[in-house]
Amino acid sequence: MANPPKPWKAEYAKSARSSCKSCKNTIDKENLRLGKMVQATQFDGFMPMWNHAGCILKKANQIKSLDDVEGIELLRWEDQQKIRKYVEGGGPQNTPSPVVMECGIEVSQTSRAACRRCNQKVMKGEVRISTKPEGQGARGLAWHHANCFMELSPTTQVEKLSGWDSLSASDQLAVRALVKKVPSSSKGGTKVELQEEDKESLQQSTLKGGAKRKRAVSGDQKSKLSRSEENSNLLGNEHPKSSDLESLLEAQTKELWALKDDLKKKVTTAELREMLEANSQDSTGSELDLRDRW
Repeated sequence: MANPPKPWKAEYAKSARSSCKSCKNTIDKENLRLGKMVQATQFDGFMPMWNHAGCILKKANQIKSLDDVEGIELLRWEDQQKIRKYVEGGGPQNTPSPVVMECGIEVSQTSRAACRRCNQKVMKGEVRISTKPEGQGARGLAWHHANCFMELSPTTQVEKLSGWDSLSASDQLAVRALVKKVPSSSKGGTKVELQEEDKESLQQSTLKGGAKRKRAVSGDQKSKLSRSEENSNLLGNEHPKSSDLESLLEAQTKELWALKDDLKKKVTTAELREMLEANSQDSTGSELDLRDRW
């Protein structure tokens, strides 16, 4: 019999084929998922029972220790911190947290969709914005007129919405004109935090933001060298303070993921395979696997 692994496995979904054992919805590709390792019935070994990370972290008495989670050190820093806070706090927090929405922007190709805020049709050719709660399956789009969405979330940085680059210059100018000059207290991006009163207005939706891929710039190799130097400095410090060590780990993790995000934007999967093969490295597996090896 195979040796038992750690009780939990954390990773980003490599496809959209798995379903959450808690809510039964699809786990979208590249969303954080947590797998409870169980004894397999059809072979000698263990297999993960996948769940949305959010579905597990809102339950009590699930993850007992960080040492129980395989792969936590490979996650984005923000996701590592979510799991750490869960373990250190003994479970989910009692206070309700804001709903995090994933958003996209595009020009409507039809006149069938209705705005979730005003209930009027979004006409063909109009700019529309989609929303869905982070980590939830695609059970139907929630569309909004651009001006209706900006009334709900006036501090959104529209330039960072998925699909922004595909808009024409005139459409981008029109959307920018809708943005209210309200100081933002949080970092903008494709994720928007909404309070309780806005939950009913923004429901689940699917999001398919496209971006043109280009070849990676030569500076990526310099980023790798920079990370190596940071590792050397970290090892050379005999007695680093706990806070200093955490800051170094945070900076290193964020730099690594910035490089991976650049690869995703600028290098195709086929190009990744070619580069790995040219360097005598394994070129099999998913796009996520390839970026991890690069």
